Amino acid sequence: MNEEVKSLIQKKREYNKENGYGFRIQLYYGLEVTAKTELKKFKLEFPEIKTHIDFVNPEWKSQVGDYKTRLEADKALNEIKKKFPAAIVVPR
Repeated sequence: MNEEVKSLIQKKREYNKENGYGFRIQLYYGLEVTAKTELKKFKLEFPEIKTHIDFVNPEWKSQVGDYKTRLEADKALNEIKKKFPAAIVVPR
């Protein structure tokens, strides 16, 4: 049983290295220009939070933060929604 648990933990670690883990807050999903504009606005309001922009054909995603738990992401979302009401929490 102990070896099975160790094997599962190792598989989970490998998966996390390849795919990431945790949560981010998504500000926008759509056009490139708008995605970049949203991130610029965000950086002015919350300069301490890391920003990310991703392209998933054919749309762009503006995402912020790197949160380990959903609870941590939800706490940050409460503050972010005051300035960016369309923001949502998404898995990484």
